[in-house]
Amino acid sequence: MAKKILESRPSLSLSRKRTSFPTCVLFIERSTISCQVLTPQMTEASTMSDLPHMVSVALQSSSSSFDAVLMVSNDSRKVRSIVEVLPSNLPLRVMTSLSRVRDVLTEHDIDSQVLEEGLSSKGLSILNELYDLVLQGMGERWIAKGGRLLIVLAEPIDGVIMVDSKMLGAERLTAIAEEQGIELEVLIRMVELARAIGTRGREGTAIGALFSIGNIQKMRGHSTAMVLNPFKGHSVAKRDVKNKENHETLAEFAWLDGAILFNREGIASDAGRYIQVPSGLTPKSGEGGRHLAARAISQLTEGVGIAVSSTGSIVLYANGRERYRVRIK
Repeated sequence: MAKKILESRPSLSLSRKRTSFPTCVLFIERSTISCQVLTPQMTEASTMSDLPHMVSVALQSSSSSFDAVLMVSNDSRKVRSIVEVLPSNLPLRVMTSLSRVRDVLTEHDIDSQVLEEGLSSKGLSILNELYDLVLQGMGERWIAKGGRLLIVLAEPIDGVIMVDSKMLGAERLTAIAEEQGIELEVLIRMVELARAIGTRGREGTAIGALFSIGNIQKMRGHSTAMVLNPFKGHSVAKRDVKNKENHETLAEFAWLDGAILFNREGIASDAGRYIQVPSGLTPKSGEGGRHLAARAISQLTEGVGIAVSSTGSIVLYANGRERYRVRIK
């Protein structure tokens, strides 16, 4: 479980009078919750500078140093205020949904990327997307393997979260990638695509999906085409899961019955493939048909199978064994 730092100044309204409570920093790690009450000298900062103050507290309170800082914001002034309190040698990346903010940050030599969806409408759901942003950073090797990350939220909510990437399951993805000869970014983008499908569904209806990664000829040998291959005639660039611009199209094809087949470089070759599950392979407790098919194809082809369930879980199998599971609902 990631360690979180939240700062708040709650107040209680009684007979039109407001009673202020002390500002405190909450440290939440696994099942332990502790509170550090800040002195008046520590809380002199105005409301405008509360976030930099929270970052300073996080930097001072951490038992070990951070490897990088990830900030989510649509306000270039807030970003610059955070830059002022960060050590000069600590890498910072800013995620924003506004191109004009990215342009301003670029002028100030601040690394930034534009998110596809707006931040202001996300509310607390932004917390669900932090996992994907961290995995993305690891896939791009901007976040070091096993590194500690400080996440600064300035949009749509303010907060600071300390994350140890070893606690996110990313180490398991790294191990699978190395064992299977698959690029780590391919697995990370595949999980992102799976999460998007499982979270959004289709037209308000929860749906699932099935992916297989490995040797294309082996996968075709253990599956049957249920529809004409929709990828036929499409360029490699349009079939690459590493390009997030292709995820919408890939999601559309994932909604077809059957599996999408990818090679180890993340290039989709077929969709709508029915996996031929051997008669001797039976479902385990709680395992549905889609999960059984993913396990079977990973075992038969010595590759990777990914099942997205309509009930909100993503399960990754490698060589017939479950290696990674995450709930998204």
